[in-house]
Amino acid sequence: MALVSAAVVFGLLYPAPYRAMLGVGPIFLMVLAVDVACGPLLTLIVASPKKSRRERWLDFGLIGFIQVLALLYGCHSVWVARPAVLAFEVDRLVVATANEIEPADLAKAPEDLQRLPWWGVLKAGTRRAANSTELMDSVDRGLAGISLARQPDWWTPWQQATEGMAARAKPVAELLARRPADAEVLQSAIRASGLPAADLRYLPLTSSKTLDWIALLDGQMNLVGYAPVDGF
Repeated sequence: MALVSAAVVFGLLYPAPYRAMLGVGPIFLMVLAVDVACGPLLTLIVASPKKSRRERWLDFGLIGFIQVLALLYGCHSVWVARPAVLAFEVDRLVVATANEIEPADLAKAPEDLQRLPWWGVLKAGTRRAANSTELMDSVDRGLAGISLARQPDWWTPWQQATEGMAARAKPVAELLARRPADAEVLQSAIRASGLPAADLRYLPLTSSKTLDWIALLDGQMNLVGYAPVDGF
């Protein structure tokens, strides 16, 4: 059960690079550790050689049931904090988790963006402010740590974001020259993309937990790779 749940969490809910960006590894390991520890600890409390065979099986059945409930609760906690939105915001790509978005606000998003996926990310752009009042409101929310990626009423279809992404994306060669200490990490990400460095551009990739990632893009602004490097 631990292996199956790990495959779901790391393979389906938190694929690379989100598992590293959001730090789900230690949290999930803690969930498993607590769940596994429940069995021996509860058995130590209730086990007795004086109990009948029927009573022992009942005890073990209840302990197993508690372990399953604990695992389900832990997995649900991980699920509600899953990466749900990848939005282009001014000059970067921002990852927003499901619990960072108010469900009631989803009705304000464009029709195709009003439902968060159960796994995978919903890709979106973000629009410009319609007036000065809206601009000041977005600035105030940004200072409070609420990015446009977390505000469905600011989302736009992903296709509309590619022009802005192309204007803001920079050549990977520029980042290689600017951050020689990260050259090995960048070269590994470039090789994994399957494209030569000359054909790749990048945008900073951020979340509420980290700013130190980049997304690699091809000429059509398709995401082809990631690297744990500060892109600012």
